[in-house]
Amino acid sequence: MMRDRFLTGMLTGGIIGASAGLYAMSRMSSRQRKRFMRRGGKMLKSATRVIGMTRGMNIF
Repeated sequence: MMRDRFLTGMLTGGIIGASAGLYAMSRMSSRQRKRFMRRGGKMLKSATRVIGMTRGMNIF
């Protein structure tokens, strides 16, 4: 039950975050877009690393 609620929240948050990011990117200049993509790639790598660690520890 707790795991299902967590996954639903993560999925909903991901969808909201992705749509907000797409909206923000549509309002940026090309120079800002390049910087945003670089920063987004770093954040994505660190997020997947954290998710991998939590799965390894069996917290959820």
